[in-house]
Amino acid sequence: MIRVLLKHDQCLWRTALACGLDRAHGITVVADLDRDEDVIAAVHRTRPDLLVHEGALLPPESMAALCAALPETGVLLLVDPARPACPLSELARLAPRVGVTTTDTTFEGLVEAIHRLARGEAVLDARVGLAALKAKANPLTPREQEVLGLVVTGATTREIADKLYLGVGTVRNYLSNAIHKAGARSRIDAIRIAQEAGWI
Repeated sequence: MIRVLLKHDQCLWRTALACGLDRAHGITVVADLDRDEDVIAAVHRTRPDLLVHEGALLPPESMAALCAALPETGVLLLVDPARPACPLSELARLAPRVGVTTTDTTFEGLVEAIHRLARGEAVLDARVGLAALKAKANPLTPREQEVLGLVVTGATTREIADKLYLGVGTVRNYLSNAIHKAGARSRIDAIRIAQEAGWI
């Protein structure tokens, strides 16, 4: 029996997936987590074989750290096929511990991906791989990505500074650098470019 821990930020999708997977042959869902719940603590508590994680909730730079913290647990990312969660090179280094399937796969496809990853096989949706190959290299530093991502939420420069324990001037510098590196005309343009490229 494959023990699965599920993390997704949308309650309806999370509970529906948990219910469906729990009824699938050879799979039992040990817990389902929302956006704010700590994955590492939940893994230590429930001891799953596999973590099924919404890709948008896990920044690319966190994937290697998550794998290092959970050496006994495989990770299957659910990603938007138009926006790979990690560059292909990053995924290739982490396979077969980390697999990727898309949010528009069939339920049967998801179940098959879970079984394949649990057997130690590499799982990488072809569309995700192709999109990653076509994607521009990400010029933004992790901090620039974080600051730009907070702008998306509507946070002001002051709010971002307070949240990240930075000076307002430092936040402005990060934003200016992100705009310049993205080849954008403004913050809004930088967000559009970064989102389309899958950088944030």
